Amino acid sequence: MDPATKARLSQARAAIALEEEMSADERRESVKARLGATCQGVMEDPEGKWLDLREVCKLCEDRDGAVARLAALSMVLVFKDVCPGYRIRPPTQKELAMKVSKETQKLRDFEAGLLKMYGNFVRVLVRCGGGKGKSRSQRGKGGPDSATALRCLCVLLESLPHFNYRTDVLSALVPHLSHVDSAAADAVAGSIANAIKADMQGDTTLEALHMVAQLVKQNRCCCHPAALSPFLEIRFDEGILALEAQKAPEVLSRKQNRKKRADEREMIRKARAEKEKKKAEKERMKSFGHRDDSDSEEEDLEAQLERDMGEASGRMDNAQKKKMQSRMLEATFEMYFRVLKNAAGANPARGLPLMTPALVGLGKFTHLISVTFMADLMEVFRQLLAGDALTTEQKARCLLTACEVLSGHGEALQVDTGEFHRQLYAMLGQPSSGSSGWGGDSGDSRDGSERNDAANNAGSGNADRGTLRIRALQRFLGGYSHVDQGRVAAFAKRLAGAALCAEPGEAVGALGVSRQLLASYPRTRCLLENERVGTGVFDPHVDDPGAAVGLAAVLWDLALLRHHYHPAVAAAADEVARMPLAGAVPPALGSHAPAELARLHSTTRGDFRPAIPPPKVGKRAKTSVLDRQTSRGGEANVLTPGDKLARIIASENNRDPSAPVVAALRRHFAETREFGVNAGLRAEVARLRRMSIKARERAEERRAAEKAEKAEKAAKKAEKAEKAKRAVANGGAGEKVRAKKSKKKVEA
Repeated sequence: MDPATKARLSQARAAIALEEEMSADERRESVKARLGATCQGVMEDPEGKWLDLREVCKLCEDRDGAVARLAALSMVLVFKDVCPGYRIRPPTQKELAMKVSKETQKLRDFEAGLLKMYGNFVRVLVRCGGGKGKSRSQRGKGGPDSATALRCLCVLLESLPHFNYRTDVLSALVPHLSHVDSAAADAVAGSIANAIKADMQGDTTLEALHMVAQLVKQNRCCCHPAALSPFLEIRFDEGILALEAQKAPEVLSRKQNRKKRADEREMIRKARAEKEKKKAEKERMKSFGHRDDSDSEEEDLEAQLERDMGEASGRMDNAQKKKMQSRMLEATFEMYFRVLKNAAGANPARGLPLMTPALVGLGKFTHLISVTFMADLMEVFRQLLAGDALTTEQKARCLLTACEVLSGHGEALQVDTGEFHRQLYAMLGQPSSGSSGWGGDSGDSRDGSERNDAANNAGSGNADRGTLRIRALQRFLGGYSHVDQGRVAAFAKRLAGAALCAEPGEAVGALGVSRQLLASYPRTRCLLENERVGTGVFDPHVDDPGAAVGLAAVLWDLALLRHHYHPAVAAAADEVARMPLAGAVPPALGSHAPAELARLHSTTRGDFRPAIPPPKVGKRAKTSVLDRQTSRGGEANVLTPGDKLARIIASENNRDPSAPVVAALRRHFAETREFGVNAGLRAEVARLRRMSIKARERAEERRAAEKAEKAEKAAKKAEKAEKAKRAVANGGAGEKVRAKKSKKKVEA
C-alpha cells in the first residue's frame, strides 16, 4: 500500500471517529461530503484509489437509513463508471504463480478488489431489497430501505448485464414479479426489458427467460401481468428461425421409421465404442510413462483460450447463434404454452393475469411457431373460447391471436373457422356497458386488463376493448374471402345493432367493418332494401351466424344511427346507408382502418373526440348604451335622473319629526360604545405598565446578582494571589536557614 493510500485511509478513520461524537443531522452532512469526495476520487483514478471504496461499502450497512441510502446510490454510480466492459475471470493458481510486470499485477489487484467489493455490495442489496423475506438473523442488520435497494438492483442490471453476479441480481429481482406491488413489478419488468434490448449475445435473455418461466411454474401462473412483457423485446433472427418453423415434418412409413431409429442407435453405439477405445489407449500409454501432447489440461486451456477470444471479439458463429436462438425461442413458447394450458385446465389461475400478455406474445412471434404445433394450438384456442374461464376481452384477444396464426404460414392447415365465427357473433350479441366495451366485465378483470394493456407495448397492447374487438372482427372477416354470404349478412346486421348501444368509438369501428363486408360481398347489400328480400325470417336471438338467416334481415338500425348525437357516428351510418345496391363501391371518406377509427373516436377516457369547437365570436362585440352614446360624441344623458328618482331624492331631503330623537339615541349609543372601548384600552395600558415594572425589577435583581458574583470572584482571586505570595516568601526563608546549617556543617 502506497503512502498516499495510507494517508487517505487514516483521514477517513479520523473522520469516522469525529462523526461518532456528532448529532444525527451533523453526521449526515459530514458523511455526504465525505461520500462525494471519495467517489469523485475513485472515478478519477480507479486503479489507484479503489481501496477508498471500503469505507463506502461499510456505510451501505449503516444503521442510519439515510446514510445507508446515500452510500448505496453512490456505490451504484461508481460501479456504473468504474466496472470494465467484460466479465472478470479470477486467475488460476498457475497464473498466480507466474511472474508478471507491475502494471499487470496492479490490474490484477484492482480487478480482484473491485470484484470482491461488488459482490459484497450485491449481497447487501439482495438482503435488503430481494423478493424473498428476510431471515431472523438478517432483520437486525442495517442497510438501505427496500425501495432504494430495488432501485439499485434495477440500475445494476440495466448498466452491467455482462458483469459478474448477474445471476444474483436477476434472482433477487424476478421474485418481485409475483407480488401484488405494481410499482415494484413494473420497475423490475422495465429493467429486464432494457437489459434484453442491450443484450447482443443472448445469454442474459436466456437466463431471465428460465428464471421467469420457473417463477410462473412455481406460482401456477399467478404472477403480475408485467412478468411477460419484457420478453416482447427479444430480437429473434428470423432468417434462421423462420425457415426452421416453416419446414414441414418428414412423413415416413412405419418401416422407414424403424430403420431410421436403428441407424441412430448404431451411430450412438459406434461413437461410444470409439470414445472408450481412445480412453483405454490413453491409460495404457500413461502406464508406460508416456505423456501425450494433446493432454486434457492443454485441451482445456486451449478451449478456455478460444472461449475468451470469442467473448472478446463480441461475435458468435452461426452454429452458436442458431443454438442460442433456438433455446430462447423454446423457452419463450414453453412459458406461453404453460399459461394457455393452465387457462384450459380444470383449476385455472384466478383472473388469468398472464393470459393477455401471453396472447400478445404469441401474436407477435406467431411466424416463428413450428407448423407441427399449430394444430394443437388451435385446438387449445377452441377449448378456451368454448369455456367460461376467459373474459370477453381475453376472448377477443384469443380470436385475434388465432387469426394471426392462421394468416401466416398456418394457412397450410385445414382449420374450420366456424367455431371462431360463432364466438365473434356471440360476443357482438352481448350488451355494451359504456366504457368497458361489450360484455360488461367485472371490476377486477377490467383492472387486470388495463394493467395488461399498459404493460404490452407491441402492436395492439394499448388498444382499449372496443378497438380490440373491432380489430378481431376486421382480421377474421376481412382477411378471408371464402366466408359464407349468409354469415356475412348476419354479421353486418349484428354490427349495426351493436352500434346502437355502443360508445362512439366502437360504433364508428363497427360501421366501418360493416361497410367493408357489404363492399366485399355484393349479394349482402340486399340488407339496404326497405323490404325483406331473402327467404326465411331473420332470428336475432341465435348465436350462430349460419343459422340466423342473415340475408332476410333489414338494416333499419342505420335510420336511427344517422341521427346519432356524435357527428362521426352519424356520418358513418349515412355513408353505409348510401351505398349502391349493385356495382362498384366508391372508397370510404376516411383513409383509416376501422380499428384506427375506433381508437381515434373513442370516448372511454371521458373526452369528446373530435373535440367540440368553441362558439364563434362576432366581429363587433356588444357594447353598452353608455359606450355607444359617448362614442358618437354625445353626452351621457342616460345618467340624468328621471322623474321618479328625483321624487325619491326630494322625499329623502324632507326631515321627519322624529329625526332629533333618533339622532340623540344614535349619539348616546355611540358614546357608550366609545366609553367601553376607552375603558378596555386603559385596562390594557395599566397591564402593560405593570409588566414593564416587573421586568425592570427583574433586570435590576439580575444586575445586582451579577455584580455580587463578580465581586466574589475578584475576592477569591485576590486571596489566591496572597496565598501564592506567602508561599513564595516562606520558601525563600527556608532556603536561607538550610544554607546556614550546611555552612556550619562544613566548618565543623
